[in-house]
Amino acid sequence: MPFFINNNHGRVAILAILIVVLWRIIKRRARTFIRLLESDALRFLHSDDGLMLNCNDKELLEGIIQAALRRGHITLQKATSKVKPEMSTGTSFYHANSSSGDSSESIDNSLLNEQDEPVLWKPQQMIQQVGGVASHKQPVLTLEPHYILKPLRLTHLRMERYQHDYNGAKDGLKDKTKVYRGVREIAFYEALAFASRLSHVIVSCMEPYYNSSSMKEKSIGHLLSCHYNIFRSSSLSFANEFTSSDGALSIVSRVKDMCTSADSWDRIAFLLAHFAGDEAVMSAFKSYIDTCTTLATTIETLNKMSDFTPTYYGVVDLRRFDMNEDSPPTTTTMSHPHLLLGNITSNFRHPNIIDIKMGTQAYEPSAPESKQRREIKKYPKQAEFGLRIVGLRVYDKAANDYICEGKSFGTGLMTKAQIIGAFRMFFCVDRDCSNAIRPSGVDDILRQLNRIIDWFENVNSDIAIYAGSILIVYEGDTIDSAFSEPPAVKMIDFAHVCRKQGGDDGYLKGIKTLFAMLHEIRNTMPS
Repeated sequence: MPFFINNNHGRVAILAILIVVLWRIIKRRARTFIRLLESDALRFLHSDDGLMLNCNDKELLEGIIQAALRRGHITLQKATSKVKPEMSTGTSFYHANSSSGDSSESIDNSLLNEQDEPVLWKPQQMIQQVGGVASHKQPVLTLEPHYILKPLRLTHLRMERYQHDYNGAKDGLKDKTKVYRGVREIAFYEALAFASRLSHVIVSCMEPYYNSSSMKEKSIGHLLSCHYNIFRSSSLSFANEFTSSDGALSIVSRVKDMCTSADSWDRIAFLLAHFAGDEAVMSAFKSYIDTCTTLATTIETLNKMSDFTPTYYGVVDLRRFDMNEDSPPTTTTMSHPHLLLGNITSNFRHPNIIDIKMGTQAYEPSAPESKQRREIKKYPKQAEFGLRIVGLRVYDKAANDYICEGKSFGTGLMTKAQIIGAFRMFFCVDRDCSNAIRPSGVDDILRQLNRIIDWFENVNSDIAIYAGSILIVYEGDTIDSAFSEPPAVKMIDFAHVCRKQGGDDGYLKGIKTLFAMLHEIRNTMPS
C-alpha cells in the first residue's frame, strides 16, 4: 500500500512537471507567434522620420517598385491589344501632366481603322509645361490616348548601383527626402491602388471596432475572425481578381503572409495562452490589434483620397517602351522609369490649367536646414497664404493661342489682392473676351474643393502632404457647346507624403484660402 501511494505521488509529480513544461512551451510559442504578427503589421506603419516608408528595408522598396512595373506593363499590354477609347470623328485631344498642359494637333482619323487595332502611340514631349521645365529636369511626356509619363528620380537605386556611401555622400545625397522621393511617390500611388481594392473589406470587418468603446468589449473570437476574414488566403475577400493582373500581387501577398505562414499549433498555442490570461500575450495582441486598426483606418483614408487624384497605371521604363516583351523590366534593368498616370485634360479641347502649390511649407520637417531656407526664400508668403501659384495657361480664342505664366509670376504675387487678380485672369472674368468661365463652372470647382476640405477635416488624421499641388482644369473655349466637359480639380505630386498625427493643417489652410478667394470671385459674377 505505501508503495502504491508513493507510486501515485510520483506519477502526479511527473504529470505536474510535464504540464508546467508544456505550458511554458505553449506560452513561449504563443508569445513568439503574436510578436511576429505584430512586427509584420508594424512594418506597414513604419515611420522613418515621418516618411511613411522604411527606407532601410531594401526588400520592401524592391517589392514596391516591381509591383508598379508589373502594373505598368499590364496596362500597356491591354492598351495596345484590347482597349479602345471612345472617340468621335474629328475630336482633338490635348494633354497635361500633373503640373502642366499643352496642345497637340488633331488625331489623324486614318489611325482609327479597325476596332482591334492598337490604340497606343509613341510618347511625345510636351510643347509647354505649366510653370516651365527646369534645365536639369527631364520633360513630362504625353501618350495617346489618355496617359502622361512623369519622369521618376530613383536616386537610391543609382547610389546602390555605384555603391555610394550614404553617410559619405555630398550634402544633396544625404537628404533622405530627396534621395527617396521617387520610390516614395511610387509607394504612395501603389498604396492608393491597394486601398481602393481592400477598403470595402476593411470597413465591413472593422465596423464593430468603431462602435466599441474599449478593447474589453471586443471578444477574442470576433477579433480573430475579423483578422482572418481580411488576411487569410482562403477568404473570399481575396478573390482572384484582387491578386491577378494588376501589379499588386507582391503587396497583397505580404499582407496575407501575416498569418497564413503560421501553422495550427501556433494558433492553438496563442488561443490557450490568451484565454489563460498570459499578460505578455494579451499585451502583444492588443498592440497588434491597435496596429491593424490604424492600418485599416489609413487604408480607408487613402481610399477616400483616391477620388481626388489622377488615375494611376503603374511605372514604365521609357528605354524598353518599344520592346515586345512578355515580362516587365526589373529594378536592375530599367534605366528611364516614368510614372504612368491618367491625363486629366484629355477630354478638353482647349484646356485652361493652373497649378497651385499647397501648404504653409513646401519642405518636409526632416529636410535639411539648407533645403528649408531655400524653399522659404522662394516664396516667403507661402506660410501666410498656404498656397503659391506655380504656373497657369489660358486660351485666347481671338489669337488662337495660349497666355502662359510661369513660376516667377507666382512668386511675385505678394498680396491677397494680387493673388485674387491672378485667379480672375485665369478665369477670364476681367478681360473683354467671350470665353470667360461660366458661373456654373466656378460653382463646380468650389464643390470639388469643398469635398477635399471635408476629407482633410473629417477623414484624414495622420497624413501630411508637403510640396503637393492642386491642379484645376476647365474648358477654355466655352462658346463651343460641343465641349461641355465639367472642370476638373485634382490633388497631384506625392513625393513628400509624411505621417503626421492630427493630419495636415498647412495644406488645409491653403485649400481654405483657395476656396475663399474663388468664392469671392464667384460673388462678383452673375447668378
